[in-house]
Amino acid sequence: MSALKTKLVNVIYIRTSPRALWKALTQPQSTRQYYVGLELRAELKRGGRFDYMHRAELHGRPGAGVEGVVIEVIPRKKLVHTFEPKFIEDKPSRVTYEIEPMGLVCKLTVTHDQFPEGGPTLETVKEGWPEILSSLKSLLETGQALAIPRNS
Repeated sequence: MSALKTKLVNVIYIRTSPRALWKALTQPQSTRQYYVGLELRAELKRGGRFDYMHRAELHGRPGAGVEGVVIEVIPRKKLVHTFEPKFIEDKPSRVTYEIEPMGLVCKLTVTHDQFPEGGPTLETVKEGWPEILSSLKSLLETGQALAIPRNS
């Protein structure tokens, strides 16, 4: 299967409200806790910037970890943006977040697709999404993100 046709789909159920989940996905004070220390800087409108920024104390210098552009926004339901990591050389791919309320929980589906053919992004993010989403779930359900040990 070619990289352009490859889709990474992660589904997670979180005991939270759509409002709290949306806030966690779109607010820098939340993303820095569960998204490997990156702070989101976003203009939540079509064509707006969607950048995950390094903090200097984490990575030696401030700057973009991932850059993107907003494609679609439906607050508390759906967010679609391009995804261009700055720590590897590759063209943008696409990330879609879909929130579905189910009683006292929300079903969050994250689809990462449109990977450039032969590029390194697919292999790089395969392991990252489960860690990020598990940490997001922990943050929303317990108030604490996961501290996942990194192999050096």
